[in-house]
Amino acid sequence: MPLTITICDDNQAQITELRRLLDEWSENKPFALTIDEYISAESFLFSYPDKPCDILLLDIEMKEINGMELAKKLRSEGDKLPVVFITGYADYMSEGYEVEALHYLLKPVNKEKLFNVLDRYIKRHTSKKDEILLQCGDKSLHVSADEIAYIEAVGKKSGVHLADGKTLLCDKGLGELNKTLTESFTLCHRSFAVNLRFIRSIAKEEITLDNGEKIPVSRRMYKEVNEQFIDFYTKSSS
Repeated sequence: MPLTITICDDNQAQITELRRLLDEWSENKPFALTIDEYISAESFLFSYPDKPCDILLLDIEMKEINGMELAKKLRSEGDKLPVVFITGYADYMSEGYEVEALHYLLKPVNKEKLFNVLDRYIKRHTSKKDEILLQCGDKSLHVSADEIAYIEAVGKKSGVHLADGKTLLCDKGLGELNKTLTESFTLCHRSFAVNLRFIRSIAKEEITLDNGEKIPVSRRMYKEVNEQFIDFYTKSSS
């Protein structure tokens, strides 16, 4: 699995040191590592739609837009990009929890602690590939598959309906997007794919979700979807 890690810090010496540590960490890894660098939050935001990444190593104390503000902006747009905060102060830790930071490292960065964070990320994402990258216009958004209730074809694009009620318009069509989804998803109609974990009940012509919303199921797909639903929950409870 290729991996892209982005460093965003307004101190070039800190960027150089983090790059050195990342090069050391990846030396014997069985994948290619790409490292991108940004000297400000503004430059990161400008490039991010066209240069997505897997992990963001983010300094908090930056001029203009600081790291915490950047992380809050990403989360407000529904982006779950894993963020590792790097700072000289522990005072920001509670705010780090608010934006679901992957971890929080104090300067000077301890090599072993950084390596442990990255190793845990790799272990999680090789054993459970539950996160997908959505291209939504000029934004690239990381979204956990477990937060998607269903996906609806919208012309040549897809409406990604999240469990919290938000809907993201993704540039990929349903067929192409369906190839990237986890095994908890199934096509229930030519225009709909549903996350099995959010199904409350299945009837001959419609599926009722946990929130009461109803989506169609085609008659020819009903039997297979119902069997997958039963099998999914049988495995989940075993």
